[in-house]
Amino acid sequence: MATVSLLILPIAIVKYAMSGHSWLAGYYLFLCGLILFDLRAYLSGKRLPINAAILLIAVQIGDLILIRHHGTSAAFWLFPITVAGFFYCALWVATSIGVVAMVLGPVLSYLASHDPWFAFRLGVALGTVILFVRFMLTTMWAMQANLEHALERDALTGCYNRRAFMRLIRGDVPVSSGALLFVDIDHFKKINDRHGHIVGDKVLVAVVEAMREVLKGQGHIYRIGGEEFALLMPNTPIELAAMIAERMRRHISQQAMPGEAGEADREAQGTVKTRVTVSIGVEKFSSGEEIEAALSRADNHLYRAKQAGRDRVMSSMSVSDDGPARGEPSRFSRERPEDHSADRESVLR
Repeated sequence: MATVSLLILPIAIVKYAMSGHSWLAGYYLFLCGLILFDLRAYLSGKRLPINAAILLIAVQIGDLILIRHHGTSAAFWLFPITVAGFFYCALWVATSIGVVAMVLGPVLSYLASHDPWFAFRLGVALGTVILFVRFMLTTMWAMQANLEHALERDALTGCYNRRAFMRLIRGDVPVSSGALLFVDIDHFKKINDRHGHIVGDKVLVAVVEAMREVLKGQGHIYRIGGEEFALLMPNTPIELAAMIAERMRRHISQQAMPGEAGEADREAQGTVKTRVTVSIGVEKFSSGEEIEAALSRADNHLYRAKQAGRDRVMSSMSVSDDGPARGEPSRFSRERPEDHSADRESVLR
């Protein structure tokens, strides 16, 4: 837009100044100044200090003035100006300005040339361009939204994936104060070894569905490991989060999870069900705190729950003073340490 405008407008400035139309020359000179100011600000700081809609309206008015004084040769600049508006204005703003140009452009062209057929074709062509660009942009934005949704969803369980959780850790997504639940399926490796990975996948799906039933939309579930999940509950006190975690633990332990049976059992009763339990660490976090720090504390609570015998909930309200020290780096840190002890990993398994 700046390149086209700065190539055309100086010619109009000189022409109007020489013909005695000083106010038109002054308007285009002012317009060039606005464009240069905006362009410099954008190139230096990637920002537009002047509202994009105001600049678009000013450029459109400039072209309409050219049509009125120079006829149909200036009408063709309505097309690039209208299309450019869709890329740096809101969709409804660009559409509204484009529709106004679609009406005034043919009218001014007719007044300048007295050619109704050209004016009609100009209006139809501008309307077609506006509809096409709108359709193209809305389709592109819908595809982008679907792609972003797919990139941040776990393909198996449908909950958010580790990539989405890492965005929280990096601070890309603002989060209000609340509670964080760290959930781990007990003895999941034994489930895979005994029943196979297909049944293990079904267990993961069933556990996530059970967690959703308890949460009832009050939190977000992230799958951050094979059988490990982080549950983010904004605006939730830790006391209430601990109660919800306990309700979730009981609900999952009472569910009949998928399990593989022998051939004779399959023929008699179909798929045999197996009991699955989870251990949960609960921690609070504040809006000014890094999620990773809360995750590290919840990870320690989860470790204590595993040490205490699994199938239980641990939080800062239930931690004894003689437990392991807090403040260890999270196992899901961006700079994940490589020296975690083998016994800690075995307990978590």
